[in-house]
Amino acid sequence: MKFVFINLLLTVSVNILAQSRLSHDDSLLIGTWKGTSICQVRPSPCNDEISVCHITKANKPSTYHIVMNKVINEKEEDMAVNDYSFDAPSKTLSCWEDKYKITITLHVIDNRMEGTLVYQNKVYRIIKLSKADNK
Repeated sequence: MKFVFINLLLTVSVNILAQSRLSHDDSLLIGTWKGTSICQVRPSPCNDEISVCHITKANKPSTYHIVMNKVINEKEEDMAVNDYSFDAPSKTLSCWEDKYKITITLHVIDNRMEGTLVYQNKVYRIIKLSKADNK
C-alpha cells in the first residue's frame, strides 16, 4: 500500500512539474516582442525594419501563433501571420512559409529572441527582438 501511495505521489509530482514547465514556456513566449529585422542581401527589395511580433498559444501542442508586423511612421503594418513550432530543449521557434518559400527560425534567450529569415538557402534577414511586455 505504501508503495502504491509513493508511486501515485511521484506520478502526480511529475505531472505537476511538466504542467509547470509548459506554463513557464508559455509565459516566456506569449506577448509582444519588438526589435530589428536587418537585410543581409543587397541590393534587394528588402529594407531594414523595426519588427513587432505578437505571440499567442496556438491550438496544437508546442505551437505558437505569431503575427509579425513592421513599423512604418510609428504605426504597425501587417507582414505575416503564421504558426510556429516550438522546440523546448533548444528554445527555438521555427516556421516554413510556403507562399514565399522562406524559413524563419528564432532562438529564445530569456527575454530576447535572435534568428534568421532564410530564402533560397541564403540568410536574407537577421532578426533581433526583446520582450516588450510581461503578458
